Amino acid sequence: MLQKLLILFKYGYPSFWSKKNNLIEKIIIFILFPFSFFYFLVSKIDKKLKKINKVGIPVICIGNINTGGSGKTPFVIYLANLLKKKKINTHIVSRGYLGKLRGPIKVDLKKHSSNDVGDEALLLAKQTDTWVSKNKFEGALKATLDGADVIILDDGLQNYSLYQDLKILIVDGGFGFGNEFILPAGPLRETINSGIKKSDILILFNKDENCIEKRIKNKIPVIYGNSKIKKFANLKNKKIISFSGMGRPEKFYSSLKEKKLNVLKFFSFPDHYSYSKKKIDSLLKYAKKNNSILVTTLKDKQRINISQRKRMVFLDLEIEIKQEKKLINFLKKRKIV
Repeated sequence: MLQKLLILFKYGYPSFWSKKNNLIEKIIIFILFPFSFFYFLVSKIDKKLKKINKVGIPVICIGNINTGGSGKTPFVIYLANLLKKKKINTHIVSRGYLGKLRGPIKVDLKKHSSNDVGDEALLLAKQTDTWVSKNKFEGALKATLDGADVIILDDGLQNYSLYQDLKILIVDGGFGFGNEFILPAGPLRETINSGIKKSDILILFNKDENCIEKRIKNKIPVIYGNSKIKKFANLKNKKIISFSGMGRPEKFYSSLKEKKLNVLKFFSFPDHYSYSKKKIDSLLKYAKKNNSILVTTLKDKQRINISQRKRMVFLDLEIEIKQEKKLINFLKKRKIV
């Protein structure tokens, strides 16, 4: 249902999803509010109808209340690597957003493309065994039978088919919960209270500009983290043309400016945008005309033709968790590590 709703926003997430709205945006929200109420009812019915299944090994759910742009994928990668350091065989189960394969199927980097399994699944598969499955329980079962010790459920907070031993909620401090309305009037998949109530920990990325911790009022523990670009030294003192197609592409632009890189022009595209060869060629041409380097993210790389990738630079996000010991203690309490 969520994917069908987001198709409405052809040019990316709408501006009225943010906290501050002008009069016209408030009118749009008012018009869409009945659809939000319908979405809320359908999600409640779906929750009642679903039967919760267990697979016999610990399942860690990484999710969010907002739709995209919170830092969920980088944190999944961070957690997978943390568990690998503990010698724990960790598998990831993803829905393979916008990929055509229903699964369950293990991602094969030599065989699958973003059209098959989505861009996020390709990124995750570079870190550890990753399964794409529209049915999360079936994917988790496959991972269990394949020898997994622990499963990380990527984007599963609103999934009720699989029992989750630990639920981790990801929130970006810069965006918070937007205008706090449910889809499509706002960015929320469920109410803030229901999302917090079902979660065990909240990972709050970047500066808390929306008083998220105060809003929670000690309902669940908060662990602070930062996300920043890494390996950008070769771009210093260079002219840059950058672009990205993410939930909130302005986050990537801000991270470049934060490192004082010389960004001449930034192009925003919708989340999971499928780049055509023609579109990339036009961006490469624009960069060459301005004697600049074309720069985007590793996530965007998965949706760019292989033959064009050598002509641009891809930057990755590095996750820093300030209270890693606190997180590890949570994992120990749930007998995961």
